[in-house]
Amino acid sequence: MSSASQPSDLRDLPGPVTVDDEQIGVNGAIAAALTRWVGSMPALYTALVIVGGWMALATWGPLHQADPYPFPFLLFLDNVVQLILCLVILVGQRVLGAAADRRAVQTYENAEAIFEQVADLQGHLDRHDRALSRGVSLLEATPHPWIQRHRVQPPPQAIDHAVTLNGRIAAWLTQRLGTVWAFYLAAGTQVVWIVMAQLGLQRFDPYPFAFMSFLSTLAQLIFMIVIMVGQDVLSRAADRRSEQTYLDAEAILHECGRMKARLTAQDRVIDSLTGYTTTQVTEQLARAIHETGAQLGDGHGQLPPVPWEELPEELKEADRAEARQIGERLAAIGCLMVPTFNPAHSFVFEDEEVRQLARLEHESGLAGQTMGGVEHGLDEADRTQGYQVPWEQLSEEGRARGMEAVRRIPAVLARAGFQVLRDGGGAQDGPQEADFTADEWDTLQRALMASGVLVALAEGVIDAEEMFALVKKLRETSITHPQRFIRELTAASTFDTGVPTGMRYAEYQGPALEVIRSATAIVARIAPAQLADFRTLLAEIAATVGDANKEGGFFGLGAQRRYGNEATAMAAVGRAIGLGDA
Repeated sequence: MSSASQPSDLRDLPGPVTVDDEQIGVNGAIAAALTRWVGSMPALYTALVIVGGWMALATWGPLHQADPYPFPFLLFLDNVVQLILCLVILVGQRVLGAAADRRAVQTYENAEAIFEQVADLQGHLDRHDRALSRGVSLLEATPHPWIQRHRVQPPPQAIDHAVTLNGRIAAWLTQRLGTVWAFYLAAGTQVVWIVMAQLGLQRFDPYPFAFMSFLSTLAQLIFMIVIMVGQDVLSRAADRRSEQTYLDAEAILHECGRMKARLTAQDRVIDSLTGYTTTQVTEQLARAIHETGAQLGDGHGQLPPVPWEELPEELKEADRAEARQIGERLAAIGCLMVPTFNPAHSFVFEDEEVRQLARLEHESGLAGQTMGGVEHGLDEADRTQGYQVPWEQLSEEGRARGMEAVRRIPAVLARAGFQVLRDGGGAQDGPQEADFTADEWDTLQRALMASGVLVALAEGVIDAEEMFALVKKLRETSITHPQRFIRELTAASTFDTGVPTGMRYAEYQGPALEVIRSATAIVARIAPAQLADFRTLLAEIAATVGDANKEGGFFGLGAQRRYGNEATAMAAVGRAIGLGDA
């Protein structure tokens, strides 16, 4: 399983872009602090209090001599502050524009990642379509056109909307003047101007500095126009981003609708197949229940066995009802029924399991759910006898008959082509895929394949018998292994070797062993209780591939398994997992 096929892990995605990301360095922090404080209601209240208090003191108080009406010094200070605030606004505008541009890039990249996952899901559903409908797609629909356009259309940036000469001039002014250094320059110039006037170094603009106020007012006028042009540029860029975000959402919703429609179409096919399969399996199990019970009934004083075809419909239905309950009863004791994959695999219920199942059967019968054909050959009176009393009051003979019927379940299932396995734990027993990151789980998957592919490549190429043995081993392990973690891990394998055409053993050996070592370390860290089973599994995979066919000899004479370099590769796998030579 390649990591590319895994959904993106949220932990791998960058956090959302904020204005604070643009405040880098001391100057940026100062600009941010000024913008936050000046752009607040407390700053407005402070300004009103200062101006009102100054005017009151200059009219009736001690400032009357220093700055009488029309308050020239207050107007001068007001002019200075306005100029500084214009620069602060330009700084804030530049920071907001930069943050908005970065947000646009992040939104673009996130949308691309979503579209990529959507394409993967659509491809996956298409494969399901063809598997369910014999090569024909269940729903023909085209992707949203924006998905293709999105890939060639870059994210909107503020500078893209300053296309006219005036717009470019305004953008240039914003970039140059919207900095803390411009703020320092403006403030410093005014301070130096005032100091020079007070020291007599410049005499043409004495207090109240009319010429400097004139220049300040002129600069404010220019800056305000630049600010408004910048606001217009930011507004148009924001509109374009909004349009692109809308199209992204529309495309995603369109694709979700397509996937929902395809899943609905697949549901109809699956429901049909499931209904057909359930009916067929139920019929097979019911027939097996009848035939097994009839065979065991011979020689016990019961009626001669009746062929299934001649059985009354009500008795057939009783057998079918029993067949439908077998899976649920097995699940109650931690077992499951699966299609027979290994006829040599034998299964025997433990005594406690037999008693538990027999009690479940009895209580079901007591509640009116007859056991049907478990005891075929009995007349109706015998069939219902014993179900009129609770299990605790049932005679020993009645209990024994119920437990004997339970012991026949593996034989019944075998006749129908199924076998019993123990589940090995509940759904929350032991570690599972959710306990690992996507990359860690992918490493474990690749280690499974690497331990077998390395042995196969040891003799030059991966032949069909070796690959078949590897796949068979993983599939059987996914069903029969007692540990849920191992079953889930092997069941998730896509059997992707990850070996490019023409790759040699020497090229593959290093990366393969590193993956195996990394996977072993991951299991040791996250699921130490499963480490022994994981190591054993990798060693068994290597051995299975090594034993897949015979090589060497002369025209087949003297050929042997684990020939030559295969044994060396198996030993390397064993050392990588910490077991020595495998």
